[in-house]
Amino acid sequence: MKKYLILFLISCLCLEAANTRYARKSSVRKTRQHQQQVPFPSIILSGSAGLGIDYYHYEEPKVMNIHGPMINFYGDFGITKKLFKFQLDGYFATHFGANKYNGALQGHETQTRIPYNAKSTDWYVGVSTKFGLNLWQHNKELIFAYLGLGYRFLHNLVIDNPGVQASYFRNQGYLYLPIGIDGEIPINPKISLVGEFEYRFFLLGHNTSGFSDLGYDKDLYFVQKEGYGIRIGFGSKFYLDNGGTLRVKVHYEYWGVENSNIVTATQNGVAKGNYVEPKNFTRSFGVSIGYVF
Repeated sequence: MKKYLILFLISCLCLEAANTRYARKSSVRKTRQHQQQVPFPSIILSGSAGLGIDYYHYEEPKVMNIHGPMINFYGDFGITKKLFKFQLDGYFATHFGANKYNGALQGHETQTRIPYNAKSTDWYVGVSTKFGLNLWQHNKELIFAYLGLGYRFLHNLVIDNPGVQASYFRNQGYLYLPIGIDGEIPINPKISLVGEFEYRFFLLGHNTSGFSDLGYDKDLYFVQKEGYGIRIGFGSKFYLDNGGTLRVKVHYEYWGVENSNIVTATQNGVAKGNYVEPKNFTRSFGVSIGYVF
């Protein structure tokens, strides 16, 4: 009987030791799982910066066109809280000496038109705010649907050929509402496909033509009220081991704007003709590379 009692006590002690070792292992596993499950932040800060090359084409049908390569710089910064996101975008693009003007020298009084080609200097800058709903998963922004307010400003000056004084500066601005969607589709933990579509609801356009450079009494100021724009882009994101992300995209952008109001130009107080900022369109397409943080 004593032998069986001793064996029973030894078995209980062995079982208790085994249970203690199992409990310790379970506690370690739970601790590790807790450490791996990092809570998702309540506020997410995000942004990107990069540069690209565009082919730019501006045209006033049956009047003139300007085309050539442009280099652009862009950046954005966003704040996300739960399902809501606010984002600020900015960009700047400029020529690098290869833009061409194809048009004509026009005599308003004589109604003559002589073909004219020259170099053109062009740059534009823009800013837009966006607010909308987004969805994040595993540190990836799957979708961002938004609307906002944007402004684009363009400066143009054709460089006259030697012996010719016919050109003047042009400043042009568009105020618009961006309505769009962008996001990404993960292919694997390291690569995602990205895309964007944005419709730009035209609110108001203004144009200043530097007629005072040509001897007129003052510059001409035009207002345009009808038009629209779109932007489409797609590409890939590459997630790096250091936690950063590279993004490569191709994009296409379009603006179409209708005729402005009519403005009278004067010299020494005498009317010399009525002018209009003509119907025009702008197309640009290019490729960009940027760092996302």
